[in-house]
Amino acid sequence: MSSHDLVLDLDTHVDFTYALETYLIYPWVRDGDELVRPLRIGPKDAHHAVARIRQSAPNQLTARVTVDDAIPDEVDQVRAALVRCLQLDYPYEQIVALASGDPVLQAAVNHRGLGRGKLYPDVFEALCGVVCAKRTNFNRIYAMMGNLAAAFGEPSGETVAGEPVYVFPTPPMMARATDEELRACKVGFRAKDLANVAGYLTEVGYTWADWRSRPPAEVITDLLGIKGVGPYTANLTTNLVYGSGGTAHVDTYVIDVIGRLYLDNPTPTPEEVATFIDQRWGQLGEHVLDFLTTDTEQWVSTIGKTVGVRSGARS
Repeated sequence: MSSHDLVLDLDTHVDFTYALETYLIYPWVRDGDELVRPLRIGPKDAHHAVARIRQSAPNQLTARVTVDDAIPDEVDQVRAALVRCLQLDYPYEQIVALASGDPVLQAAVNHRGLGRGKLYPDVFEALCGVVCAKRTNFNRIYAMMGNLAAAFGEPSGETVAGEPVYVFPTPPMMARATDEELRACKVGFRAKDLANVAGYLTEVGYTWADWRSRPPAEVITDLLGIKGVGPYTANLTTNLVYGSGGTAHVDTYVIDVIGRLYLDNPTPTPEEVATFIDQRWGQLGEHVLDFLTTDTEQWVSTIGKTVGVRSGARS
């Protein structure tokens, strides 16, 4: 194992504090002014690295990365994963242009700057996160993902507040779990879907090393072959890994926000909302929704509006 310092360019409009405070879905772990993140790397996702990320200048982050020297391009793999997961390369200027003519989006941007939520590092972890999010709140998602990592993953070698930080398991590691073992992670009825996801991806020989270069549309088609995974889950998973490629997700939170803030109708149909998002923002729809659905109940007051939902970003 060896350690390296990676310097990552940061748009000056983005506040790293936002990343420290929001969407800390395990194994994203905050340790003071640093984010700690284990990542699977190498062939068959069999190795891992750990990054400790901090803001080192107004326009840069520094990640102290501990890696397995057996992987020739391990540092490059970690750099690519951090840039994607922290969305350091998304189209800031296009969001600024959209917000300039949209008082609702402008209010969301004014509240938190141009920081965005975090993407998942790979398809399996994202699928587990989306499954865990079914019919629950963010507090439970955070707990379930942490329980799954601790039960079926492996210690990363890093600790926070004296507790080990675990690497999220691979599909085969979770596929060996019994229903009882999965339910012991407090996932409830989701145990069956998690088992289906792990079993399917194990059967098809999934590794992120192979899937990271696949077209998102192709990934969506494959995910729809998993029992219990429908279009919503497949599209959202793809967006939360690749950053785009699927249709913008429309759930009860999005319906409420779009209905109240844009359509003057608190109960539009999902189809009406999906059509509005597609026609107004096109391929940037998922990017815009990330702004509109974070801390919504806080910033809407600045434009004299209210919503019927509460953000779980800071749970």
